[in-house]
Amino acid sequence: MPVANTAEEQALLSQVAGGDAAAFTAIFHQYSKLVYDAAMVYLKDPNLATETVQEIFMKVWLRRAALPTVGNFRDYLFILTRNHIYDGFRRQLVKLKVYDIHQQQQPTIREDADHLLLQKEYDGILHAAVSALPPERRKVYQARQAGYSNEEISRQLNISVHTVKKQMSLAMQSIRTFVSARVKNDAVPILLILLTFRR
Repeated sequence: MPVANTAEEQALLSQVAGGDAAAFTAIFHQYSKLVYDAAMVYLKDPNLATETVQEIFMKVWLRRAALPTVGNFRDYLFILTRNHIYDGFRRQLVKLKVYDIHQQQQPTIREDADHLLLQKEYDGILHAAVSALPPERRKVYQARQAGYSNEEISRQLNISVHTVKKQMSLAMQSIRTFVSARVKNDAVPILLILLTFRR
């Protein structure tokens, strides 16, 4: 029998429902690995699993008003993740056996119009923030986003590892400042958290 949320967790969910960014951060850090691991079971791709984490917590934030009614948050996240992936399979017309078995048994969660609009807005803001970085800093940031290590970036750009780390730190600081100045207040927490997760 599923274990219900603890009193402490239920309090956090209620705070998230009220728009509390700190509570959302706590929930994100506690459960992002769970979502990542669940996504990896189906997708077998670290990049796609990371994107799924971002998508799922975007959904959690957009639907935060309903969180106090969730009886088991772990199960809620797992089902949300699984259905999100199945829906992605359906939309891409991928003929995967796991989808064929479960599509009649499990309801799919369709992409929210609000989510799609927010994602487009966020992508544009992040692109503008990165474009505004000084050239070397931008190269370091983009290389990290592409999955290169500090040592690999150091060799590619012919700079020290210390400089790579410093430029990456400054890039993140600049991007956060840029984002905070341009995103409406209730959207800032989710975007900044997902931005941090991409590091």
